[in-house]
Amino acid sequence: MKLEVTCPACATVHSFDDVVPFRAECDKCAADLHVCISCRFYDRYADNECREDQADPVQVKDRRNLCEYWKPLAIGDDAIDDVARAKARLAAAFGLPQPSHASPGASSSTAADDARRKLEALFNKK
Repeated sequence: MKLEVTCPACATVHSFDDVVPFRAECDKCAADLHVCISCRFYDRYADNECREDQADPVQVKDRRNLCEYWKPLAIGDDAIDDVARAKARLAAAFGLPQPSHASPGASSSTAADDARRKLEALFNKK
């Protein structure tokens, strides 16, 4: 079974057969790969920042550790996706327009264009 791990430092994707060694490092930037922040159980709001209740506490979340419950975070399932989902839920709860999934530069120019159109419409009324 192939496992894919994304480097938490540079986002390079690494493939492993069956198991990711405790001492695995990124080929590109030498960052540790077997770290809490790249584990599917990592949750900064949970007790010990881990949803696996049998795991031993790890103090430094971005350094290699010997946790036997560590499972690689699925590709694309990261904090950015969590933030986007949270914003969409909040918008739906308050009846606001859904946030776009465009890049930050594109969405800010769209917001600026919308503001300019509203301003022109305000002053062009007769």
